[in-house]
Amino acid sequence: MNKGWYGMCARLGVAAGLTWLCSSGPVTQLVSTPDEIRLPLGQRLTLDLQVPGHLQVNSSNARVVEAQTLPVGNKGLTHVSVLSHDVGDAVVSTRIFGFLPWKAVHVNVVPREDVIVGGQSIGVVLHSKGLIVIGFQRIGPSDGSPAADAHIQVGDVVEAAEGHPVQSVLDLRRAVSHSSGTVQLTIRRGKEHREVTIDPITDTQGLKHLGMFVRERTTGVGTLTFYDPEHHRFGALGHLISDADTGQAIEGTGPVYPSEVTGLVKGAPGKPGEKRGRFVRSLGQIGNIEENTPFGVFGSMANAPNAGLVGKPLPVALPEQVHKGPAEIFTVLQGQTVKSYKVEIESLVHQDEPAIKSMVVHVTDPRLLREAGGIVQGMSGSPIVQDGRLVGAVTHVFVSDPTRGYGVYALWMVNACVHPEAEDTMVQEDVPALFPRYLNAAHAGSV
Repeated sequence: MNKGWYGMCARLGVAAGLTWLCSSGPVTQLVSTPDEIRLPLGQRLTLDLQVPGHLQVNSSNARVVEAQTLPVGNKGLTHVSVLSHDVGDAVVSTRIFGFLPWKAVHVNVVPREDVIVGGQSIGVVLHSKGLIVIGFQRIGPSDGSPAADAHIQVGDVVEAAEGHPVQSVLDLRRAVSHSSGTVQLTIRRGKEHREVTIDPITDTQGLKHLGMFVRERTTGVGTLTFYDPEHHRFGALGHLISDADTGQAIEGTGPVYPSEVTGLVKGAPGKPGEKRGRFVRSLGQIGNIEENTPFGVFGSMANAPNAGLVGKPLPVALPEQVHKGPAEIFTVLQGQTVKSYKVEIESLVHQDEPAIKSMVVHVTDPRLLREAGGIVQGMSGSPIVQDGRLVGAVTHVFVSDPTRGYGVYALWMVNACVHPEAEDTMVQEDVPALFPRYLNAAHAGSV
């Protein structure tokens, strides 16, 4: 009986010991520490192992990664400090008491991206590659539209007329007026090209009409996210520029100008605010938009724009380096002065591949809340900085709560800007067929 009682006590003791061991700091950290990590070149990372007593550490490739033990205050615990020296791979292994294997971590050292953080207000002009059809006009005795009758759709892009490229409304009007009968248009619908023949209507003054409205460019004010001094390129907005009437992505190019904020409409639940600004053309063009992607607009820029808050380049964070907690955004609320405002990164989305809506940001700065009510339109592209790194950019505001909004990881923007060959970032979805939308004659761009 005593033997059975002692045996039961021993089993209970072992179970209690195992329970304590599994819930202790070292074991908890052992389980939570990832088996693989990425580390930008030249940066240091601490592995929070919380091992008591003596810990032995070794790097399988000291040329790539240097590993050292790091005492934690006077608690008798030891962490591991990892410093990257070269691009490549190494395994950092640890042993406790000099002989018992504890944790091995595969470290992948990747190239480091450094950029100058923006925040400046910029004016963008995006000229569409072709003319976007945004609506139709009722003309002639039948009170219809020849373009709509020829099955042209809202969102179609007119790229050529009578075999000649068209870049402006005037180009298309000339082609129509010089036609001897029907007009042959080359249009792009989604990813497909097609030829459409339209029989124009001639009015009482002898002018020919197709009965449609087209748009050749889009303008607006946004925020510069970063400037890459090595490649002389920039990234801004953090999201795709779409046509205001059709919602279609605009494929095109255009100039970038300095701009200034002339006023603010304060945001409120259900009613997002906005920046009101104007182009400062007197300062000249500062860049060229070459790509319009889901992660922002990118292009060439000879020099870093003026009035930046941080003059020296900052490293771009890997997504796994971004964490919940305090951060700051750089943006302009008045004139051309960039200021820093406190925010909290509330949640993060694990993304192995580039995707939008990477994080949720909550504005906590009393000044920004007092003046703008939180995030407002025109703030898209405002850089998010945390721990001395560029971690993301503001992209959208929550309509129901303007103190919160979405952000995108900065690395996705930098990759799309500096390494566009790495991925196809341009999302060009097929435009769904829409019923003809008739606009009044006062609308600009009628043909």
